[in-house]
Amino acid sequence: MELSGLPPVRLHDLRHLAATLSLLAGNDIKVVQEKLGHSSRQITSDTYTSVLPEMMRAEAESVISVVPREVPFKVHTPLEIPKTAWQGDIAVFFAHGARQSGDAWTVGAQSQPDSDLLGMVTLTGRGQDDAANTAVKWMRDHCTANDLELVRIENFNEQYQEAQRQHFALLRFTVARPETPSIAGWASSRPSPLGSNSRKTRARSRAA
Repeated sequence: MELSGLPPVRLHDLRHLAATLSLLAGNDIKVVQEKLGHSSRQITSDTYTSVLPEMMRAEAESVISVVPREVPFKVHTPLEIPKTAWQGDIAVFFAHGARQSGDAWTVGAQSQPDSDLLGMVTLTGRGQDDAANTAVKWMRDHCTANDLELVRIENFNEQYQEAQRQHFALLRFTVARPETPSIAGWASSRPSPLGSNSRKTRARSRAA
């Protein structure tokens, strides 16, 4: 050991170290049990799973990662839905998120791939889920501000291959205009007197 320059670790210590590092790397405890020759996974678990603080930290972070959280974002280009996107009172478009560098993401709204942007926001997030949650918050805010209804949200993140999920996010939104009568013209109009309407109705009835 002195000649090799390695730390003063016994051969048996290397066995423990290999098992600990294997669990830290995320390998299944059953695999580690078989490698060590333990009679049950309980022995392996009791001996190794609390050895390193990193294991506890990794467990805590894995729980936190699935808790939805609101991520602050900045609107670079306000969302505008063009007339061509509307089919009657319904409009369908996509929000495409892409990691730029580090934790920086951009999310752009488009009607089709490679089409002009309808709007864009940026955020600092931990991954695909943060980008998707930001897109949903952006769309909800837009609909609230413009008296629109967010009818449907479809998440296509699972369409990406595993290696791409750290870099892209994709959602489809269906938005509807409110189905309420227009108030245009009501302010200047007056209802016809009930008496004249009744007389006309009775006159038509007699003529018939």
